[in-house]
Amino acid sequence: MTYILKSDIAYTSTQSEINQFANEHGCTLSNFQLNGPGGGNHICTFTSNNLDHIQELCDQLQLPHSKIISN
Repeated sequence: MTYILKSDIAYTSTQSEINQFANEHGCTLSNFQLNGPGGGNHICTFTSNNLDHIQELCDQLQLPHSKIISN
């Protein structure tokens, strides 16, 4: 099963930094939209095959686990 988390990330973070952050938590940055639809924060999609890993990522981003979608 694949777990997906979509979130905005501060525009001051680089794609490389976000990718490294995802990898450190056992996740993959599967989609990156620079400066989002309103020109503000980046829109990022993270994926993982491990629920614990994506839940840890949620915790680090201070997001509720209910934001995780299973596919």
